[in-house]
Amino acid sequence: MFQKRKASLVIMLFSMMAFSIIAHLFFIIMWQQGFVMKGINDGLSQMLPFKQFIYDKYVAGDFFYAADFGLGGGFFSSIAYYFTTNLFFLPWVLLTWLASMLIGFTPNFEYWAALVIPMSIVKQTAVFYVAYLFLRKVTNMPRGAYVGAAVYALSPFFFRHEVYWDILTDSLFWVPLMLLGIEKIIRNESSLLFILAVALVMISNFYLSYMTLLIGAIYAIARMFYHFTENEQPVKKQLWRYIGGGVLAAGIASFAFIPAAYSFIGNVRPPYKDAIKLFDINDDIFTNPRVLWVPVFIFVLFFVKELYQHRLFRFFAVLSIVGIIAHFIPYVGSMFNGFSAPQQRWESIIILSFGAMLAIALNSASYWHFKRWPLIAAILSIMTLFLYKWLSPDHAISNGLIIISLLWLAFFIVFYYRKWAFKWLAVSIVIVVLIAANIFSANLANGGEGVATKSFIYSQAYHAHEQENLVQWMQQQLTSTDNRIDWLVPTRNNTPMVQDFKGTSVYSSILNGDLLHFYLRDLQIDMGRESVSRYGTLGNRTNLMALEQVQFYMRPSSDESVPYGYELAKQTTNYRAYENTDLLPVFRVTNESYNEQALEKAPVLAKEQAMLKGVIREAGTITAPEVATIPIKQTKVEGATWLNNELIVDGESGHIQLTLDTPKRMKTLYVQMHIEGIKHPTGFTLQVNEYKTTRKKSNSIYRTGFNDVTVAVNAAKTVTITLPKGHYQLGDLAIYGEDYQTLDKALERKNTAQMIWDDGKAFGEVTAQDGDVLATSIPYGKGWRATVDGKKVAVEKVNYAFVGIPLEKGKHTVEFTYLPPYWPIAAWLSILSVLVLLVLRIYKAKKMN
Repeated sequence: MFQKRKASLVIMLFSMMAFSIIAHLFFIIMWQQGFVMKGINDGLSQMLPFKQFIYDKYVAGDFFYAADFGLGGGFFSSIAYYFTTNLFFLPWVLLTWLASMLIGFTPNFEYWAALVIPMSIVKQTAVFYVAYLFLRKVTNMPRGAYVGAAVYALSPFFFRHEVYWDILTDSLFWVPLMLLGIEKIIRNESSLLFILAVALVMISNFYLSYMTLLIGAIYAIARMFYHFTENEQPVKKQLWRYIGGGVLAAGIASFAFIPAAYSFIGNVRPPYKDAIKLFDINDDIFTNPRVLWVPVFIFVLFFVKELYQHRLFRFFAVLSIVGIIAHFIPYVGSMFNGFSAPQQRWESIIILSFGAMLAIALNSASYWHFKRWPLIAAILSIMTLFLYKWLSPDHAISNGLIIISLLWLAFFIVFYYRKWAFKWLAVSIVIVVLIAANIFSANLANGGEGVATKSFIYSQAYHAHEQENLVQWMQQQLTSTDNRIDWLVPTRNNTPMVQDFKGTSVYSSILNGDLLHFYLRDLQIDMGRESVSRYGTLGNRTNLMALEQVQFYMRPSSDESVPYGYELAKQTTNYRAYENTDLLPVFRVTNESYNEQALEKAPVLAKEQAMLKGVIREAGTITAPEVATIPIKQTKVEGATWLNNELIVDGESGHIQLTLDTPKRMKTLYVQMHIEGIKHPTGFTLQVNEYKTTRKKSNSIYRTGFNDVTVAVNAAKTVTITLPKGHYQLGDLAIYGEDYQTLDKALERKNTAQMIWDDGKAFGEVTAQDGDVLATSIPYGKGWRATVDGKKVAVEKVNYAFVGIPLEKGKHTVEFTYLPPYWPIAAWLSILSVLVLLVLRIYKAKKMN
């Protein structure tokens, strides 16, 4: 009997994988023609680079911190939102590592791009199977559950998110697994699956765990009031098992969840303040869905009166109807997204309900005959398809989906009259789903968001060989392993991961909040492009580039903005590399401590010079250094009106020309201003002399909320601010001059710190005087610990966002080490929780015997 069940399971899994392969047929064929099953935006900007980056770090034995994660950061915590503990990704890391050891190959970016389709097929098969287990459990109808699971797993929800943000398709697996665990508790079976489901989703992705747990809570509450079977546990007992199991699961997941949650709390992202619509038809759910597809064979079921006699069908039909309505209510999307910007990422429960409805309906198909309701349902379906299109003309129609919907309706009417067997109706539905999956994939490839191609990947817009070759040349010229290259392909802040160099940029939904404030608030470093969840470049500010060891600066040949002190080192057809070897070390000893609060209103140039002269601390005593203010002799406005900080540009562009009294010794001008587009429908370019930067439109969910900008330009007698047509708030304009004497003096100082920084550790010897502080360019994080001569000392945040420690007089052995926030406690809590679970399972097994 066991062998027979095992064989049946293998056959089922193979059939599910075969259907998944057919559903991926469009992308399999298009791969041969140069397409990659990844979105051209976040797919290439985050998903693929992170997989390559994490694999490289894990194989190298670096599990928590990387010096080349932007300016340095705890990547284990920051990209736990993505893949560092993702249970659908880590097996591929292991398999790839084993293959590389056996075959002797080095996985590169192209390898991970080629692996996209196999990874997707395997995941979809797992989703298919776990959905089948849930539907079989609740309906006790295996054949119908299989078809319902196919509708769920092969849905547009899967393909859209797998192409653009494949972490989100994990929810299609976790939701039915958790609901299956909940059903086992309700039916007085083991709590083990519920505990494992909660623990594993919290380990795999802490963001998805919020959404999954919320869906699970809604389902559990609904089931308390709506019973499927006669022998369900009392509500009170259910609650105790949910609470006890949930606490134990949270304990098991602590090692991954606590550092990730802490990183999320420490992130900086402006709260979503825009008005959320009460109702918004933002998706064509019948003819060209973005996320939620209501297939015609599901729509028909809503009108088959006889099916509502089935208690289970009523539950899932109501859940589906409520879900479809909620799909068009942005408040619901906001709630499932942590009460932030509305996102349609929670609809897996609706599609799973469709699967349950279908499983029950197919099992009851024999009762449909000789009734009028199926025929009426078919007619209503046809009418609704065209009515919906008429009501939402802005949505592009998918002719393919319309055609197969009408063909299926015709088949359904014939089925209704001919009394065909269950299998023919089931087969017709699976065929429609497989065709629809490929049609939807084709629509994705041809849509506005776009699917990547191999030619695009190796173009100048992403990873051209010309760029790669120049980067490799610069890396060979680096005078220290600490030194960096300031280069990123426009909008691609993870270029350093793709092209494998230590850069100055990174793009992730969660980043070091202190570093983000350092960029956006404290130093007002312009990144060339306003956007949340990223930082990059150092605004062409030579002082900061010296502090962060930026030896090379690379830009397209057409870019005329070059920071002071950087000389042309190498030029190719389309790019130029500039070099400056006058850099400060990662570790510096100083006895001048500037007071952070006293610098709060000071010009950003004063803050830079304070960091060069000494160190900025909360406990500092020195006030802000004096910097040169450049007087504005004359202001001339062209193509615009500027009054009371309100700038209105009527023509194609407007100019504010400032005539200055700039001393000859000045090399760079720091132009500070407050700039904000007022009800600006599009993003806009701000140009100051040779420097250009872009700002987001006024209603963009990706604007930073920080509108104080500082732009560094070459010293000149005039500064011209240019803006396109629009309405702006422009004020607090001030200009400061930098002659770099402070930097020259800092470069001349003797370095008394002989230390090495190697990702999550730093060590060496430091000679200090009383009152000295060891300041570093290592970004500060709660996970950093320090010892001086073997004794623990408190790590201090200095220069707004970096690691430092005070020192006593003498020669010291200093060591820094990094572990994720609360890691020792969280790791021990996980171990203890696993032991508790094992003890409880052993005790229960003995009690049953």
